[in-house]
Amino acid sequence: MTDGQLQRRLGLTSAISITVGAVIGSGIFLTPLKAAQNVPSEGWLYLLWIGLGVVCLFGAFAYAELGTLFPEAGGQYSFLREAWGGGTAFLYGWVFFWVINSGTVAALAVAFADALLPVLGVERTQFAAAGTASAMIVLLALVNHFGVLLGAVLQNVATFAKVGALALLVVGGVWLALGSGVETTVTPTKAAPGLSMNGMVAAFIAIFWAYEGWYQLPFNAAELKRPARDLPLGLILGMVLLIAVYAAVNAIYLYAVPFGEMQTFAPDDKQRVPVEAIARIFSPEISHYLTVLIAISVMGAANPNFLSSPRAFYAMAQDGLVPAALHKVSPRWGTPAVSIWTQAAWAVVLVVVLESFQDITAFVVFAGFLFYALTVAGVYRLRARRPDLPRPYRCTGYPVTPALFIAVSVGFVAALLLDPGERKNALIGLGILATGVPYYAWWTRRRGRTAA
Repeated sequence: MTDGQLQRRLGLTSAISITVGAVIGSGIFLTPLKAAQNVPSEGWLYLLWIGLGVVCLFGAFAYAELGTLFPEAGGQYSFLREAWGGGTAFLYGWVFFWVINSGTVAALAVAFADALLPVLGVERTQFAAAGTASAMIVLLALVNHFGVLLGAVLQNVATFAKVGALALLVVGGVWLALGSGVETTVTPTKAAPGLSMNGMVAAFIAIFWAYEGWYQLPFNAAELKRPARDLPLGLILGMVLLIAVYAAVNAIYLYAVPFGEMQTFAPDDKQRVPVEAIARIFSPEISHYLTVLIAISVMGAANPNFLSSPRAFYAMAQDGLVPAALHKVSPRWGTPAVSIWTQAAWAVVLVVVLESFQDITAFVVFAGFLFYALTVAGVYRLRARRPDLPRPYRCTGYPVTPALFIAVSVGFVAALLLDPGERKNALIGLGILATGVPYYAWWTRRRGRTAA
């Protein structure tokens, strides 16, 4: 395969679709119960779903400035390289490959299998789940191998389908609320938990997982037709839409399934809240099709991990930090094919060894926020050190909004390290980060000898 070039084919619709589609997946269906069972009241639930969404929006403001400042393939990797140097950027790429991107794909693939197998009438065995999850990964890799437009079309269709379905849920709930109302099952209520650090950490993990993927669009900056306009608009409009959708869907969940009733559900019955809500608003028969919607949503959320994220490995190879093969672009399809298939192969390995959807989501969120905070801090560093660079978009609310994002991110990472139940995942993430240091030292020495 000879080198081709990434091609600018994506417009504003695709930019918004990547942002929204990368986020709406399993989270809005599988995490509301965990969030509700770890906060003391409905008010806290709304505060966290909206407040943490706004925190991610503040992060998107910073990423939009960085993305228009460096409109090239690589996204967050490029931002860290320009702000903090090649070593820091490499460590991000290292963790991104082994944990953040691959872990997200693996977790979503497992959720896809869990949703699809019952629809197909197949018993969930380890072999069936791993096979179905791996098939989803291979399918998405194939789609994105054959051109960014094909991947974008799949993204747009999946995004419109799941946003439309969630909108139908909201409209149905509002319609019944204005009419006869929803008949809820009479269930003994259980006292909500008090406010605690452990509970807040658990709720933060659940909600941040639901927003995971908001940073994906800048990886595609080199393929946007008008990155100076479409990148900030795609990020910001996408995040505003996400916050509105999540707030509205949670309001309907709470209307159909009262907060006190949620406390009585088994914690492992993750789909119980949306299943009950749909059954009460529409009918029990329609609720059976929820798993199909979840499968579509999960596939749509996983697609940007192939449509966008392999561009980071492409940029790392361009900088000579990983094998040059990852820099190969298909001359026919204009996609970083080797990067796509390398990531797919590792995600399949994780699917086979993955123990728990719960563990992997906590793992991904912890590893991600370490670098989200450092990336947003790069806005301050670059404004101080390179003030003359043209900035088509400047971070809204600077310097307050990036500071708030950094404060929440650092506090969240620290809380994970201090929480006995989450410390294991945090330490594993730090361990993988640490293994990148000797590899980086070895690789740079090897490059030096080769150049000499």
